Amino acid sequence: MITKLFTTPTTHAQVQINADLRSIRRLLAAAVIDPDFCNLLINHPLRAVTAGFGGEEFPLSAYGLEAIRGIRADSLNQFTQLLNEKLPIF
Repeated sequence: MITKLFTTPTTHAQVQINADLRSIRRLLAAAVIDPDFCNLLINHPLRAVTAGFGGEEFPLSAYGLEAIRGIRADSLNQFTQLLNEKLPIF
């Protein structure tokens, strides 16, 4: 009788990508509910990430931070579109 489960181990990279995506979703949700935070995210994305929102932090890997750092947008919609281009798994 075989009792061992056959699963593919989750790679460290996939775990980090999933963590980044959770943080990015929460970051965008904060921007949707608070116009001041939204403005900060659009104009100073790294500052918004490091400042957090309402006591919540948005931990991102170096890859996630670099993707956000390069975004220049005029609206949250445009920010999200550009982020989606940089992180197509979003």
